[in-house]
Amino acid sequence: MNQKSSILKALKWIVFNYIFLGILIVIGLVIAISPQLLGDVIPRHGTVGKWLAARNQMEVVDNQGTSMKVPDYVERVVTLGENTVDIVESAGGDYYIVASDGSSYASSVKINGRVEQTVDSIKSYDPQVVVASDTVPPSLVASLRSAGIPVFVYTKKDSLDGIIKTAQSMAKLFHEKDRSSAFSAYTRMVKKYVEPHKNDKKPVIALYNSSHGVYRSGIVRDMIETVHGIDGSGNLVISENGKDPNMLSDVWWYRDHKTTVDMTKSMGTKADLIRINPDVIFVPTRYLDKLPEYKQDVEAIMKDPDLQNLTAVKKGYVYPIHEMSLMSYSTKTFSAMEQMAKWLYGPSTYEGIVKYNGI
Repeated sequence: MNQKSSILKALKWIVFNYIFLGILIVIGLVIAISPQLLGDVIPRHGTVGKWLAARNQMEVVDNQGTSMKVPDYVERVVTLGENTVDIVESAGGDYYIVASDGSSYASSVKINGRVEQTVDSIKSYDPQVVVASDTVPPSLVASLRSAGIPVFVYTKKDSLDGIIKTAQSMAKLFHEKDRSSAFSAYTRMVKKYVEPHKNDKKPVIALYNSSHGVYRSGIVRDMIETVHGIDGSGNLVISENGKDPNMLSDVWWYRDHKTTVDMTKSMGTKADLIRINPDVIFVPTRYLDKLPEYKQDVEAIMKDPDLQNLTAVKKGYVYPIHEMSLMSYSTKTFSAMEQMAKWLYGPSTYEGIVKYNGI
């Protein structure tokens, strides 16, 4: 009996040790994944939430060389500036955007709220980091940082490669090591369409909307060259005091102020388009979600008496392209480039549209 009692006692101690070890393991796991418990489970404003928020931090450097410390589990982001929502999406942080300032963006990311460009308004959303374009007033950036809110400022580079590098630099906020795959799928599709035509004569391509003019930027040039074309606007010389009209993102500004801005001083003119005489014209418009508007924009070119001698118009090589994607400075831009390749070399899916023949 005593022997049986001793065995049971020994088993109890063994079981107890395993249970104790299991509890320690569970506690360790909870601590390890505790950043993921923040938000709805553990209030960020409570004592535990604040302790967990301060426990793990990482250091990041924005595009302007400013170093800052942010939580290593950034999950609450406020975006400021045109295209910033799209860029954060490309960087892998789309699920964490809690508010934006209402600037234009092309993605379907759901934003929980809108902020004014003031410290109090932004602070009310308790962001762990604010992502802002370099067009945001430096005084606001400085005030946010003084209030203890990290601000990651990004600078746009006028090239397709610049789009990828911007997303890569921002991806560090979300522990995304490589975001190139987010762009490579579109690039592969472009190559798939273009490859059979690589020995064809390259068409001269222009992006033109009768309301805005001829689009010109490094991004446009890169897109056209990638789809095996020649950028017809490459030799245009356009200048405007105090503004650089060579960035696609500036077109947002032009559209917002088109009642007071003379577009002919900011972009290429109809006369420039006639001088270029492109083989293909892409028309930046809202054709994906506003069909009547896209048809009007295309017909404005096709029926313009001044443009009837253009090669593109005579052959019907005038195609719509989604302007919001084109100017989004993100994977959406690469999507627009894929659409270019489809119009040029893909199967015809639009009734009444004559497909370009590059031979």
